[in-house]
Amino acid sequence: MDYSVIVPVYNSKGTLKALIEEIDGFFKVNGFTYELIMVDDGSMDGSFEKIRELTESNPNLKGIHIKSNMGQQRALLTGMLMAKGDWAITIDDDLQHDISDASRMISLAADGCDIVFGVYEDYGTRGIRALGSKLVGLFFRLRYGNLHGLRVSSFRLVSRRVYRHLAEPGNRFVYLSAELLPHAALVGNVEVSRRERIYGKSGYDLKKCVILCSRLWFNYGLKSLVFGERKRHDEEDTDGWSGQLPEERNFEDKVSGI
Repeated sequence: MDYSVIVPVYNSKGTLKALIEEIDGFFKVNGFTYELIMVDDGSMDGSFEKIRELTESNPNLKGIHIKSNMGQQRALLTGMLMAKGDWAITIDDDLQHDISDASRMISLAADGCDIVFGVYEDYGTRGIRALGSKLVGLFFRLRYGNLHGLRVSSFRLVSRRVYRHLAEPGNRFVYLSAELLPHAALVGNVEVSRRERIYGKSGYDLKKCVILCSRLWFNYGLKSLVFGERKRHDEEDTDGWSGQLPEERNFEDKVSGI
């Protein structure tokens, strides 16, 4: 399979049908094989029921349901552990990213990049969300030399050579880009368009931004410097799944699939 697309879903029932149609259209036009893994992160608006309904008309669509909200990063990692594509793409559920921009990300990856981040030209100069992006960006620029001053984002293209190293996190804090970057030889950026959010709103506030940055510095900065990088499983231990998703996975919360 060429691509696995992982979408973390939280209270986004209203965007799911349009998002799935966009993704399906992109891969059909380009002639790529793909799977679309939507990870519902404890939504309360019927998002998983909508995913279940939409799987009936799209054989490429798979759904994972996490019983309680565990956060975007944990949802992304859960989906990526199930992926089996040569490349994985992560994209948000709010339609602000345009999947057609993945074409340029794919082109850059063909030149040898292991990870390509789709970044906005301008994340804005005001607001809590902009502040959070800048603080997170500062951490990654200081911590990971292989970025060479580039930026990270939630719109990613990742080689299986990199994401195969992911392991089930247990109860520890995870941030997907920090899990992936130690295994990437070459990283790239592609400028992508930013569309208006048409449903829902950002969940970031000042408190969440401060907590996130503190946890990043502690878990991927201080801990790594003191104890070294965490040991990863080999490829055969993280090879996704074959056939249907398992009914339950061995996480702290019950996870089921369709």
